[in-house]
Amino acid sequence: AKSDERLYIRLERALKNFGLNDNAGILLENNPREYHVIVAGPPRSGKSTLIGALCGRGLNATNICLGSRQKEFSCFVKTDQRKGLPHTVKFWNTVGLDPWTKNSIKSYIHDIVQIHSPICLLFCASPITMIQKDHLVWLIESCIEENIFCALVYTNIHTRARHNVIIPTFRDALKDWSVDNCSLIPATIDSVKPYASSIELYNHSKTNQPMALICQVNSIEHVDDYTSNRKASSGMFELILALMDVLPDDKINEMIYMVLNNRSFWTYVGNTFSDVWNEKFLANFRRWYETYS
Repeated sequence: AKSDERLYIRLERALKNFGLNDNAGILLENNPREYHVIVAGPPRSGKSTLIGALCGRGLNATNICLGSRQKEFSCFVKTDQRKGLPHTVKFWNTVGLDPWTKNSIKSYIHDIVQIHSPICLLFCASPITMIQKDHLVWLIESCIEENIFCALVYTNIHTRARHNVIIPTFRDALKDWSVDNCSLIPATIDSVKPYASSIELYNHSKTNQPMALICQVNSIEHVDDYTSNRKASSGMFELILALMDVLPDDKINEMIYMVLNNRSFWTYVGNTFSDVWNEKFLANFRRWYETYS
């Protein structure tokens, strides 16, 4: 259970740093209060639905400028107040990036990093979409070069479609990355992890640090058009916990801002860790998410 212990201790520490207790936590005035996520994927790949499932509410895309660029880019913006101070999470969409070349992708990602290093890349694909693998490989290369974690998300997994190639394409794209004799290698996930059965993790061969994952989710309830059978949302909580487990400490804090209003996720966290968190912390935690979620 040592590996699982690491996860709940890291999350407990991050929640305390966030200011779960009124007299504890980091000085929010010293935080950038603006966080970034890169979102990519072909049309109809479930990007906006995934973002809504992460944040606990739907967000509308808007066109805004990136840094000094004159051209506007599609961006989903989540803005909230925390102890009277505003904070913003911006999900930068690669829609509108033209031309889609290796250099243009690298430049786009670098411009986002210059504002503030992103939490991660979320690349989405669904059973009804087609992936241009060379584009995905360029995206992965550019993110790893900037030390950005890559989450490749297979969405809408219950949709009736013949395309059964999404996960193999994800795996091939990760295996194709190679720089200075370094590569991405599949990592073993401890079975006690809450997300062990849902996530494929890939480490950097030189540093052995996690750099990418593959997962399958259904962001919202799926209703079959033919049978009217319903299948509940699945995989989202595991994706969030996996990211919180593998990202650096500063990014866990930023993840909390992202999912701050996701009441169902915090309920899941409380139930998942009720046996390992002490009663005082668990009570504070439940009071906190009842207030803020």
